[in-house]
Amino acid sequence: MTKQKLKSVEALVKEILESDEMARSDDDYLYLLVLSKVANKKGDNLWAFSFGYFQLSHRKLGYPPFETVRRSRQKIQRKFPELRANKKVADQREENEKVFREYAREEVC
Repeated sequence: MTKQKLKSVEALVKEILESDEMARSDDDYLYLLVLSKVANKKGDNLWAFSFGYFQLSHRKLGYPPFETVRRSRQKIQRKFPELRANKKVADQREENEKVFREYAREEVC
């Protein structure tokens, strides 16, 4: 993915976070909104793709990966506190981060 594409995804994510409070706290919902906007621009019927086909082809079709959207959301929310998740979700994300960091330090099986 090019730097220009990353900036484009980031701008789209910021636009959505500014206009939809639920998207600030739910990455799945945010991703669906991003996909819907991209599909609209491309003239695609997002709902016509099977899940498996989409998962294997989204990059080739010109859709951003989930992880890119999630990381863009994180970056934007760090820079713009007013776009952060609600307190309950923010606390849950922080706790999950701590648990994952501990897990990541463990030896691999």
